[in-house]
Amino acid sequence: MRRKLKALGAVFFLVIMVGVIGLLGLVRIRPISISKLSEPKIVMSDILNEKILDLNKPVVDLSGWQPPNEIDYNTLSQHIIGAIIRVNGSYGQADNSANKHGEDTAYRTHIKQLQERGIPVAVYAFVTGKTEAEMKKQAKDFYQRASVYHPTYYWLDVEVTNMKNMNEGIEAFRSELQKQGAKNIGIYAQDWFLKANQINVDKFDAIWIAAYGRNTGVWDASPETSLGYGIQQYTDKGSLPGYNGNLDLNMVLNQESYNKLFKNKK
Repeated sequence: MRRKLKALGAVFFLVIMVGVIGLLGLVRIRPISISKLSEPKIVMSDILNEKILDLNKPVVDLSGWQPPNEIDYNTLSQHIIGAIIRVNGSYGQADNSANKHGEDTAYRTHIKQLQERGIPVAVYAFVTGKTEAEMKKQAKDFYQRASVYHPTYYWLDVEVTNMKNMNEGIEAFRSELQKQGAKNIGIYAQDWFLKANQINVDKFDAIWIAAYGRNTGVWDASPETSLGYGIQQYTDKGSLPGYNGNLDLNMVLNQESYNKLFKNKK
């Protein structure tokens, strides 16, 4: 009798299991979307709503050397009043920050993430042309890559002497950029570099001066220049919440300069 009961129990258990499996086959279990859970909430910055801006907060400039996956854009955005993003890096040989065509690897993400949070964004190109033709090509690339984001300013980052007549080369870049459609065009350089290469800045709409002082990570000295600059890069060893590495930080001269450089989107 006990053997018969065991046999009947086994058959009964098997029937139940088959029924459960069949039922599960009819019911579709929808998995929770991991991507939806992992998408961070965008925290807006309210700097553009401030009538009087806190000019003690810096403008940050970013490139592919600051990987987007290492940046907490929500946090960083609360500690800056603007950003200048590199679009063109060095041409010819790829590195971790730009491809061989000079296109920065992170500019799209940097711009998108900061603009979504209400941060005004300008752009810059590291100028490396060795001929006027190369200068014009880089200017065209710069505009085509950046113009879709409607930056507040286009900056030429001039740090290397690649041509015998750098003034003509820089003018070739500037004039081509203007021809492409850029309205606000500025030049970034150190005062001594402009003088040593006899670069005329008169046709530029603004000047961004690099002057680090003791380069301690905080502002400690105004640039020694007679040029009418509107913004100063004062360190490449800056630190801000939202990113663990060193940052290039900049100070805007005054409210008028800020309005010109970051509230004049074209």
